[in-house]
Amino acid sequence: MKKILSYTIALTLFSIFISGCAPSHYKTSKILKQDNAQVAITLNKGFETTVISTNDGKRIEPICVMDEKAKERNASVPMCEENVFSDKDNKVLYEKTFNVKVVEGSVCVKVRIGSAVYKFCDPPYDLGF
Repeated sequence: MKKILSYTIALTLFSIFISGCAPSHYKTSKILKQDNAQVAITLNKGFETTVISTNDGKRIEPICVMDEKAKERNASVPMCEENVFSDKDNKVLYEKTFNVKVVEGSVCVKVRIGSAVYKFCDPPYDLGF
């Protein structure tokens, strides 16, 4: 579990820093490969997120949305049932909640993953917010 958490933390943070430069793509790809990352979660401009399978580079689309605002942005995606995370009959292998906060007027992003909090700012990172 600790190994999966470490990979997820690294994956999430480094996926936020992906830019259009070839050297940056190479560095990001190298980190994802070193960490045996399976999934990347990106924080995009406009504060949308994207989930990507790192093995084949394909976007993973949501199976359902939790609120009406998300439904407006994804009209073809159905609303989730209340018990979408219910796994009473299954062994849960991993579960973690992520909080990402970007404050208006700030050039910093705070990410809370479990009990760890990360803060990174522009500069030295080129966040583009």
